[in-house]
Formats: sequence, C-alpha cells, structure tokens
Amino acid sequence: MTPNIQAETSKPICVSDSFHFSSFYWRESNASLAGLNSSNGNDSSDSDDMKTSRKERGISIDSSEAGSVTMGEGESAVFRPLTVANPDRVKLKFYSKVLGDNSTFIHYGKWDGLDTEQPGAYGRASEAMTDYMFKISMGLLPHRAESSDFRYVDLGSGTGASAIHLTNRHSLQIAQATCVNLCHEQNMEAKGRIDELDLTSKINVVDATFDETPCPSNHYDLAFSQDAFIHAISKEKAYKEAYRITKPGGAFIFCDLVCGNDPDLTVQELATFAEKNRINDWLNPSQIIKTCVDAGWLDVRFTDLSTDLRISFQLMLKKVTFVLEHGDTGSSSSRVLLMNYRDNICRRITQIERGVFLWGVFQARKPVFMDLAVKPPVEFVKTNHLIVDTDVKDKENVVVVDILKKMDKETVEALPKTVELIITMSAGLDHIDLDACEARGIAVKNSGRDAVTSHVVQYCLSFIIIGLRNALNQLSLPFPSKGWNLNWNCEGKPLTSSTIAVIGLGHIAKGLIEEIRKIAPDARIIYNTRTREVDFESKHNLHYVSDVKELAAECDVLVPMCALTKQTEHLINKEVIAHLKPEAGIINMSRGKVVDTAALQEALEHKAIKYAILDTTFPEPLPKEHPLWSLDNCFIFPHYATNTMAVREALVSEIEPIIADHYGLSHSDERCKAEEKVLRYDLAVAHRLTAKYGMDMLVWNHISARYRAGCLITPGRKMWGLMNPEDLVYSSSNITADVIHDAVYSARPDIKAIIHLHTPAATAISCLEEGFQPITQDGAYFYGKVANYDWDGLSDDASEGPAIAAAIKAVKGCNTLLMHNHGFVCFGPSVRHAWVLAYYFEKCCEIQLRVMRSGGKFRRPNKAVMQKAADDSYLPEFDPGVCEWDALSEEIIFD
Repeated sequence: MTPNIQAETSKPICVSDSFHFSSFYWRESNASLAGLNSSNGNDSSDSDDMKTSRKERGISIDSSEAGSVTMGEGESAVFRPLTVANPDRVKLKFYSKVLGDNSTFIHYGKWDGLDTEQPGAYGRASEAMTDYMFKISMGLLPHRAESSDFRYVDLGSGTGASAIHLTNRHSLQIAQATCVNLCHEQNMEAKGRIDELDLTSKINVVDATFDETPCPSNHYDLAFSQDAFIHAISKEKAYKEAYRITKPGGAFIFCDLVCGNDPDLTVQELATFAEKNRINDWLNPSQIIKTCVDAGWLDVRFTDLSTDLRISFQLMLKKVTFVLEHGDTGSSSSRVLLMNYRDNICRRITQIERGVFLWGVFQARKPVFMDLAVKPPVEFVKTNHLIVDTDVKDKENVVVVDILKKMDKETVEALPKTVELIITMSAGLDHIDLDACEARGIAVKNSGRDAVTSHVVQYCLSFIIIGLRNALNQLSLPFPSKGWNLNWNCEGKPLTSSTIAVIGLGHIAKGLIEEIRKIAPDARIIYNTRTREVDFESKHNLHYVSDVKELAAECDVLVPMCALTKQTEHLINKEVIAHLKPEAGIINMSRGKVVDTAALQEALEHKAIKYAILDTTFPEPLPKEHPLWSLDNCFIFPHYATNTMAVREALVSEIEPIIADHYGLSHSDERCKAEEKVLRYDLAVAHRLTAKYGMDMLVWNHISARYRAGCLITPGRKMWGLMNPEDLVYSSSNITADVIHDAVYSARPDIKAIIHLHTPAATAISCLEEGFQPITQDGAYFYGKVANYDWDGLSDDASEGPAIAAAIKAVKGCNTLLMHNHGFVCFGPSVRHAWVLAYYFEKCCEIQLRVMRSGGKFRRPNKAVMQKAADDSYLPEFDPGVCEWDALSEEIIFD
C-alpha cells in the first residue's frame, strides 16, 4: 500500500492507497470523515508520467509465463512513491473512522475462527496473521522456539505494530527485533509507541530501504515481512539482502500480493494492472520462488491465502457501505470519494475472484555451508539438501576436522568470520584450543560420540576384568602337565569384590560405571571429579573421594578417564602412584599425558604396583627403545579402543545430524516425526481417559501439548471417548482454547502440556468464596501451587491472556489455575503429568465437598507436614504420571 502526494498540496494531506482505493485528502484540523476531500476518485487518477506506457519506459513483458511482468534490461525509469508528509497517521485515522477499529494493525488478516461482526475484527485478523506467520517461522526453527536470545528483522515494518505485538507476546524468547522501514514519519510513530511501552531495549527502528539495510551479515534468526515487498523495485535485490543478514540455517517468511497466474488472464491485462498500481517486478508465485532460489534461499514454498484477502476486502466494503448509508460523509465531494472507494473495493474483490492477483505466505531457509577440512575415513554421504559442501573461503559455516588436524589458537583465530561450528571426528578435544573457540563464539562438537563411548567402555571393562584376574600374564603360560590342584594360579580377584577408582565423570566414564553396575552390582566404585554429581552418585551407589591420593590408596584398579587439560596434565604423578597398593594396577584410557610416564616407569620397574595397561602413552607413539616396552608388567596397546569400522562409519555418518541439530535443519526428520507420534498418542489417551472417568463435557474443553512453535490441541466437534491420535490439530478453531492455552504457555516456558476442564466437583469448588482447600494427602500435589482467576465472562478476548498469565506468575511453582465460576486448568512438563494432576484435583475437590456436606469442622493438616508431603510428591519416583500413566494407557485401545 503506497502513499503518494501531489507536489502542490500544502495544508491538506493527500494519501493514495493505490491498491485499496483512490486518492483522498484528510485535513488534520478535522477529525471526521467530512474532512475528506476528493482528488481524482477512480483508478484512472494516475499522474502524467504514470500514464506513459510501459513499452515507452523500456519495460518488457515476459510472455514465457502467464502473469509475468519484469523490468527491461538497462531500464532507469521505475515506479517510485512520491514523498509524503506524515502519511501513516492519516491512513490510520482513515481506517479507524471507516472500520471503527482503533487497532494500529493495517495489514491484511487471517480470519480463521474470527467473527467479522465483532468490534475490532480487522485489527484482530491482522494480529492473527502476524501470529500465523511467526508460528510458521518457529516450525522452521524448532531449535530456537524456546530460546531467550532470538533475533529477527522486520523488513518494511511500517509503524512497527507487528514487532511490538510479537515482542510483547514472546517476551521471554525475543531478545532483539529490528524494524527496517524507509518512511521516517512511520518510524517516528513506531518509536513513540515503543517508548510508551518501554520496549526500547528490545526493538530497534532503522530508517533504511529493505533492499539495502545497515544490518550486519548473518545476524538474524528470522527475516520477516508483511505486505511490503510489493513495493520493491527489484525483488531479487530485496531477497538477497534478506539472505545476507539472516543467519545460516535461518528462516525467511513474508506475505505479499503477487501477480496472478490464471491462464485465462492476458499478459496485457496483468501489465496494465501493475502499471496502474505502481508495481515494479510484478511476479507470480512460481517466479518469486525462482527469484528466492536465485538469491540463495532453499526450500521455498508458497501458501495461497487469497480467500482471507477476499474476506478483508469484503469487510472493508461492508464498513464503507455502512458509512455511506448511515454515517456523516460531509461534503458531496467526500461522498463521491467514498463511493469511488467502494467501487474500487468491489473491483478488487472481482479481481481476486478472477485471479488477477493472489495473496499468501512465502517461506524459505538459508542453507548451511560445510567444509570437510580433512579426508573422512569412509565416504561422506549427504542427504540433507540444506547442508551444502563448500571449499570457498569466507563462506563456510561448519568446519569438520579429525584428531590429526591441530586447531590451535592461531588456526582458530584465522578461521573465516562465518564459521560457527567445528565438528571433530574424535572422542577427545585436546587437539582444539577450546578457549580460542569460545572467544570466537564457535561451538565444538564430537561426532560418533555414542559409538566411541560404547567401544571404549567395552574395551576398558574387559581390561579391568583381565587386569584384576592377572590374565595378561597368563599369555603363553602352559597348563601344568602334572601337579595341578585347585589352588594353582589363583592370584586373581573378581570384579564383584574389587574397588574400582574412576577419575572423571564424563560421558565415557559414566557409561563405564553403568556397565560395571550391570554385571557387578556389589563392586565398590569410588570416583573423583572436578564437579561432584550427587544424583548420579546416588543412583549408582558411588563414593566420592575429594583427594586423588586417597582415591589411589583405596582402589584395586585406578582408571583415569578425564580430558587432557592444563589441570589434568600429569595428574597421575609420582606422589599419586606411590599411594597405590602393590597389588593395584593402572589402566589409562584417557590421554597419555594424564599419567607421568617417568613416574609410572619407575613404579613398574620396582614392582611398586602390579601392572599398567596403557591404550595411550606420552609420547605417542612411544619410541621403540623406551624402557616401558621391555617391562613384563606393562601392557601397551596402539590407541586401539575405537579401532573398528563401526566407529569410523559413525564418525562420518553423524556429521550431518550434528549440523542439522545445531541449525534446526532436522525438523521434519524421523526423530521429530517420532516425537509428534508420541505426543499425539498421549493426547488421544488423555482425551479417552477423561471420558472414561466421567470428566468430559461432550465436545467441549481442551487438552494441548506444546509442539514446535505452537501446540497440538483438541479439534472440537468430536466426542472425547472417540478421539484418535490423528484427530489432534495444530491450531484450535476455539478462541477460548487459544486464549487460555496461549496465556499459560507464554507465562511458563517450562510448561509442555495443558488440560482445561469443567468437571462437576472442581467447578463447584470454583464457585466457593474460599475456593480450593488442600486438606488430604492427595492434596499435597496442590499445596501452595493453585492460582486463582476471577471469571471475566467467556474467554474469547485475546486481551484476557495477560491477566491469566499474571495470575499464574503470581504463584511460585503453580500447577493449577482455578477459574472462579468457570472451571480449572492443570499444566505440567508432559501430557501424563498434566492429566494425572487434573484427575487428582477433581478427586480432592470431591472430598472437600463431601467434608463440607458432613457439617463437621475442617481438620486441617499441620503446615510443616503438608509442606513435607508436597515436596515428597514431586520426587522423581512419585512425580504425577510416573507410576500411573502406563497402567492407565493399557485401558485404552485404538481401533
């Protein structure tokens, strides 16, 4: 919608929304529609230069595809909006008067579930469109949906209404929103509202065109635009600029009016339409998709929303007709203007029906560029087309190395600024300067981690058992031909009665401890690590020893499994080795330099310890003449723990999943499908259980589970006892459900599932002045965790959301919202948790009502006892749903 002004206009401000309707004047001194004065009230109100034919201006018509109008080669004259003084306030005032809507949203709207007869419907539909687009964006960027540092740019932001709305609604997620807009007056309007709402720390407004912004490269998670690119002189230039400023793996989403592609339309008709409406680069959807791809974007898709556009125009027509029939239009010229305005809207509706133009949403992803800096041990097979191989310097985002590729400080600092991730095909990280990577903001990840872990764990466990049994010294030892008895060669010790000392508690060390516990539950395991892990310690019956020397003194086998750092170099030194018992051994599965080689050699030569099994040494390889080779109690292996083709294949095959997870490129892969399948199953079970236990209300109420940027939710119009997994929908047609669930999710990012019910007992309790009273053991689940919300009528107004969110935030650890004279909401980290809470809440309400009916005086439990019960109720083994859900699920059978 491009505002224009005639040069000779002084006091009156002329605004032309050349796509919606004709030019009109608005006198600032007059706040009624009578202040409108007609300029030229029809589609032929173009200035002389506008009437010049496109052919004369060097604009060619591409007939290769119906509906394409492109700029001719070497063209200098293009359609440009004329300078306007303060146009948007004028336009907003006009919309406000005609629509009776004080909303600052003037974009076209998404009308799902909205009543056009409701006051403010146009503004609410515009907000709904913004939300719809943001949900699509978060569906593309699921790994960023719960972040707290999300950055996005709104290109062609107008008065900043969308940015303000999204930043308010997703305040915990959006850290920075940048509004890029050419019109200074609109930007001043935006800044005023941003200041008023105290959002200046989050929203930045920039005076610039959206095809040449001052924004840094690779900066934003999302490039976003609503109904703005129609004004671009060059679509390709605009899309390339969006590409430049978006992060690798980031998303691009925009809605826009585009050229129709109906084969019955003539090229001339489409060209004339573009010229009359000052549209450059008038492209149809397939051409826009191609232009986006040419700009670098991948996975470009178009969703046609022209039906919603038609509703927007129909509502505008209805409002204008009402003003003409019942309102004060002022002068006869103003009435003529509004009549022309009405006629133009009718014309637009007809053009939508004929397919002259379309309206919809385009979405795309920016690819991630990967540099294989070393040759992989097996062929690298790439299946994700959003990951692109490159050896072009200053383009790569991911660098893949192995243990032989030394990434010291100088090498890391010399990497291109575009590099954000290093993947190493190794278990260790000592060949990478992690401090330098952190200073550069580069993440470092290992590929093949699970395969490496399982191999090292199995390998190490076998050495522990062999070492304890003194088995390596039995190699080539013949079985005695005579004199054998039951006491022959019985010096070994079983794992079950041994003390194993582990240094470090990383992924591999934990895996080793878990495997030991499987086969030797009575073995004593002691450990030392920089950060003590009490939960893991308790689960696996470990004993923490803070001093490494004491740890060595107590063990039968010492197993260092820590990373090599400055702090762990020579951690196993002469003093530590001296504390080992003579019958104890060392098995080094970390890095050679963790053990002081000279001190170890001395201890072995003097038989101060029984043996050493070394899979790594320092130096590595150990020189042939080194004394350790000749010692009969030292067993050296060639860094062999992971030497299988299975590990080599895993090192390579996991490169792509790591990149996909890091950049959120795997939202449609099998893992996400499996996650959705589980959620759908649990939700369907929850619906059927609600019906089975008499807690449903025909087709009403709703259960949801957070999924990607939105949620899976009750579809409505289906009996809960018949609910199937495939019935759950991504968006509810029930505005009450949207208001309540959106409010809870926005208030508590940790919440993953919500259930809202109108059960008899809980609803009765909601009508009591004193509300819910936790007076039983089962009530401990809700002790100090129930928030109250006063009924404000049918929850069909989005403005109610902040009040619901505030009520929940006011109660620390809230898990239930009692909505007075209405019903209740339970929520938690999973569907099972939320449903079981709802079941117990209804039961507690039933008991409270029975006690009240008895006429006796309440006997309230001691507060300290109740608090202890409340704390114990959320221990891992008693958490809602842990004990009940599997048994409950067995009651439900799907056809």
